[in-house]
Amino acid sequence: MKNQLMTFKSHELGISLNGMLYQGKPVFFAVELAKALGYTNPSKALNDHCKSLITLNYNDSLEMGLGNLPRGIQLAPESDVYRLILKSQLPSAERVQDWVCEEVLPSIRETGSYGHQSKPMSEMEMIAAMALSNVEQERRLNHVEGEIETVAEAVENIKKGNMRSGYVGYRQVVAKSGMTDTKCRNLVNAYRIPTDTHEFMTPDGLLSRRAIVEFDPFMNAFHRMMSEAEPRGTRWYHPKMGLFQAIGWEK
Repeated sequence: MKNQLMTFKSHELGISLNGMLYQGKPVFFAVELAKALGYTNPSKALNDHCKSLITLNYNDSLEMGLGNLPRGIQLAPESDVYRLILKSQLPSAERVQDWVCEEVLPSIRETGSYGHQSKPMSEMEMIAAMALSNVEQERRLNHVEGEIETVAEAVENIKKGNMRSGYVGYRQVVAKSGMTDTKCRNLVNAYRIPTDTHEFMTPDGLLSRRAIVEFDPFMNAFHRMMSEAEPRGTRWYHPKMGLFQAIGWEK
């Protein structure tokens, strides 16, 4: 009975693979697989990393129902799939691996068997699978460690009360501008000045937050606004600010 060619597509990963059972074992179109794993030169990748490729000539391809392929085709067995994944630099290689191992291979074995019994993995395939598992575990551990370091750094900054560079609290801009806290916040909104939230630990160990504003853009906007403001007795008027006081400011 002819081997059944199956096409598998992952819209999430943006890839498509053709696979089937060949002599009772799952195989994939090798060049197509290499491209899906991000190799810019698939032929070189196959030569460098694969050891068990199956080469079919033109007549073999026709007999197996693979279409008109004048140059034939190369098929990658499971062991070479693992080798290509292990050497891939594609950021999503791990996700491709999960998709192939969890969805594609079981489908080929189940749908394409036609009474064939799946043979046990060879010693080489088992070694490759174990190596792949170790690499995957190491990738995940490195990812977790990186996240832990990021969180630890954030916690340490909170404990120290470190503030984002170039930012100050509203108390400082109130002192610099001579305006009230409310008018300073009006200025921030009117001129779309960058703001952020500063997290810090209080002396009694509680987490607290306060709004902070980027200092230089604030002062630039303040001077621009004051150059346009009109004096109204002891106060000033600006269309974006209304009436306000700016203690210590003289026209």
